Amino acid sequence: MKRKSVLRSAGLVILFVSLLVFPFFSLAADINLKLGHVAPPGPTTHDVSSKKLAERVGINTGGKVEVKVFGNSQFGGLHEHWAQMKTGAIDLFVQDISAAFMVEPDPKNFMIMIFPYLFESQKHFQKFCKSDLFKTLMAKVEKAANVKYLGFVGDRTPRGFTTTNKRVATPDDIKGLKLRVPEVPPFVAAYKAWGANPTPVTASELYSSLKSGMVMGMDQDITMTFAAKYHEIQKYFTAIDYMRSGMGAWMHIKRWESLPKDIQTAFLKSVEETEVYVNDFTAKQEEEAVEGLKKAGVEIIRPDLKPWMELAEKEVLKNEGKIWEQGLHAKIKAFK
Repeated sequence: MKRKSVLRSAGLVILFVSLLVFPFFSLAADINLKLGHVAPPGPTTHDVSSKKLAERVGINTGGKVEVKVFGNSQFGGLHEHWAQMKTGAIDLFVQDISAAFMVEPDPKNFMIMIFPYLFESQKHFQKFCKSDLFKTLMAKVEKAANVKYLGFVGDRTPRGFTTTNKRVATPDDIKGLKLRVPEVPPFVAAYKAWGANPTPVTASELYSSLKSGMVMGMDQDITMTFAAKYHEIQKYFTAIDYMRSGMGAWMHIKRWESLPKDIQTAFLKSVEETEVYVNDFTAKQEEEAVEGLKKAGVEIIRPDLKPWMELAEKEVLKNEGKIWEQGLHAKIKAFK
């Protein structure tokens, strides 16, 4: 009897300690939420920001809320994610903020964010994303898509391009060069303005196309260039930094309104903490990519951006008052 009593006491002690140390895993959450994103698992900004947000929400709510992350387009592409967010089939969505234009009523003001050189630095981008102008623009998206914008959850690295065997520092150097460019109209228009020959290539065929010489370079950010081992077949990376962006988080509005105030506060705190973590992660990831590419023999070119910016801006301003509202470009530029 004495032995059984001791064992029972020991069991209670172990249970008590386990609840102290692992409270979120020992008790079922009161609220379970589904978060979707479209990127593959691993060190992508989508996946890192989504998982960090889920982690912080669990901690800041004392385990009352569990956010389960469904990445790798498990809910479909961007259009499918927005559609399911609108109906409430998905609770949370993490995506590049510019994607808000997909559900925005005309004028498509958020489309301006995918045009080159809107932002002169990442700080400029962040300042805009926390401005009253941004809140006003996002309010239209929230109403149209049945969502609550929770906030900015982290930087992405700026975009440039690689080349196989030609060193490119000016637009004159890129003339006629076949580069793989994503089929995003503003990207394609910018490369044409610079004199390149933008060529569509599927992601699955990109490596082989570069290796075979079908294309002589590609539009890409520096972290993915290193992570995907493109340094094995590319000699140069030209850091024109023409596209600066970051990730946002949205929640279905009815789900948001159903949450107690303390849970809402915990969510907003979690978003702020995620931003800090992801910004640091992205900066370190970029540093590691630069070091890794240099060690692999890739030359990183940091050119004078003025000629690139001047040619791109002519293309951008053609859309003023047509795609987005008149004067928006100048308003955003003023935040620098």
